[in-house]
Amino acid sequence: AQAILAQAAERPQLVLRHLRAAAQNSRRRAMKFAAAGLALVLAVVCASALKQDPCAGCDEGLALAYQGCAREYGNPCAETDEAGLVISGAGTKKDVSCCLKKEKHDRCLTCKSMDCEFKTCNVNKLYYSERETVMVDKTKTKEAYSEHDAAAMKAAGWSF
Repeated sequence: AQAILAQAAERPQLVLRHLRAAAQNSRRRAMKFAAAGLALVLAVVCASALKQDPCAGCDEGLALAYQGCAREYGNPCAETDEAGLVISGAGTKKDVSCCLKKEKHDRCLTCKSMDCEFKTCNVNKLYYSERETVMVDKTKTKEAYSEHDAAAMKAAGWSF
């Protein structure tokens, strides 16, 4: 009879122990679930914040760097063999950093031709033609027109 009373006396403690352990496990699960949810939200926010603009960096510095690479290597992305000869299959690139500059230059030329109505993208429309626009603008000054206007007026019979 004493053994039964001893088990009954111990049982409430066992029940309490099991309840405490279950409560701790459920708290741990809730914390893990909350941490996983927070990590997922942070990953989504960071991914959207790190959205890269493929048309960024299209400036005169890139154009000069590309021209230097083109002068040095021609096509720096061409695959070469051990002897340094250009091959059609897999090999090593002539120069990897210049190849990246060439690819960026090609991307910038594509960006330049994009239609960005309503300012939906950030594009340098003058990429690789900054100097050309200066020369075109010089032909439209008063001094440039005065030379042609004087000759045209004299030819038409207008004289001063």
